[in-house]
Amino acid sequence: MSTETTPNGTTATATVDASTELVNRLLKLPEQTKLDLANLLLDSVRKGFTSLEEAAKRDKELIRSRLEELMSGKVELLEPEEVFRRMRERLDEVRKK
Repeated sequence: MSTETTPNGTTATATVDASTELVNRLLKLPEQTKLDLANLLLDSVRKGFTSLEEAAKRDKELIRSRLEELMSGKVELLEPEEVFRRMRERLDEVRKK
């Protein structure tokens, strides 16, 4: 088996072995933990963050901006009954198609 040195000085074989070991360890996690991790990874691709700290910062900014919209009157909260009514309407529309 040949090995190549990667730009960071490790061998390609060592990198593959470490990746395989990591994946094997992740696959042994409880189901809910794997689902949470899968969602986190998908979000990182969709939203472009590269660390948990960055994700938390973005979440806090989103919450802050939503609160500002609410406090300024730009948006209004809906009563739960209204939310459910709208959801039923949308579901009815989808079922008709």
